[in-house]
Amino acid sequence: MAEQEKRVPFPQLFSELGTPWYGAAKALTAWYIDTNEQLAKRALDFQERTTSWAKDTPLAPFFSAQHDLVRQFVEGSASMARRLWQIEGGEGARRRSAG
Repeated sequence: MAEQEKRVPFPQLFSELGTPWYGAAKALTAWYIDTNEQLAKRALDFQERTTSWAKDTPLAPFFSAQHDLVRQFVEGSASMARRLWQIEGGEGARRRSAG
């Protein structure tokens, strides 16, 4: 009976061994998501500046709608990835905790 009490179940052992790797993978994933979201937003800002010539043309609503749709897509994708990995916040949350 005492021998049975000393045994550690395999799933628990596997869980304990994987904890440091999961934390590192989660931190790397958070950095990856934040970096790519930031790059996508900068690309959107650049696109907005490059299409500013169309401000007073019939193409303006098209560019504006495209910009808004892509921005929603980028923010939604980043948010979904954070929820999937159970990562809190984004760039702003990380800056607040560091500052």
